[in-house]
Amino acid sequence: MRVQIASWARKLRAAADSGGCVRLDNPQPWGRGIALALAPHPDDPDAVAVTLRLLAEAGWGLHWIIVTSGWSGVQDDFVGPDREAKIQARIAEQKESAQLFGLPNNRLSFLGLAENDSGELEDTHANRAHLLNALDALGPDLIILPHRNDSNATHQLVYEWLASWAEGRDHPILALGNEEPKTLDFRPNLMTIFDEAAARWKASLLECHRSQSARNQATRGITFAERILSVNQRVPGVPAGMYAERFDAAYWHM
Repeated sequence: MRVQIASWARKLRAAADSGGCVRLDNPQPWGRGIALALAPHPDDPDAVAVTLRLLAEAGWGLHWIIVTSGWSGVQDDFVGPDREAKIQARIAEQKESAQLFGLPNNRLSFLGLAENDSGELEDTHANRAHLLNALDALGPDLIILPHRNDSNATHQLVYEWLASWAEGRDHPILALGNEEPKTLDFRPNLMTIFDEAAARWKASLLECHRSQSARNQATRGITFAERILSVNQRVPGVPAGMYAERFDAAYWHM
């Protein structure tokens, strides 16, 4: 499996060097290993649900790890001002989405790492150790997470910790940093193209996160699914009526 990962990494590196983008139609040539959706917040796996479904259908052992509660993304008028109520709302929404996706219950984990009063992941030794221990226990070969160049501080920190963990391994690791509304300076070299039927399925997962849809409707006048899918629609070179999840791949020990 690791040989195939290294081979695909070389292919993606060549695409990046030439300014191209490899289309992911079937991940089977990568082999079969452990794939992890490393989610700084609840709902992050749903932003790349089509790619995650491709991996699962190709026989990859797919796991989701939710790093923080994301309580600060819930408005007071949704469940009230109590922080614990907001945390439980987001956990329930992610469990509902994962069930709709078809993810086995024992492959969804909530780390609940400490957040500050602004809702950002605290940069502490205890938090970092907890995340790295979870990565050690799972031992993923492929990690999908929000891109490192992102305006969200929690996204940035989780990527930084993932990179430090990958540096310390002794085998090839591939990470796919995905595009989302807060991504900056994005240079993709891999994309998953999907049609309207897949977009409707993905929207059904995203709309399980009712707290996020309520917040987006209140602040932006659109649903959560509309916000995410609008990013998937604005993709150069993708045929009209189609969508794409795009990634910038990073490699270690290749």
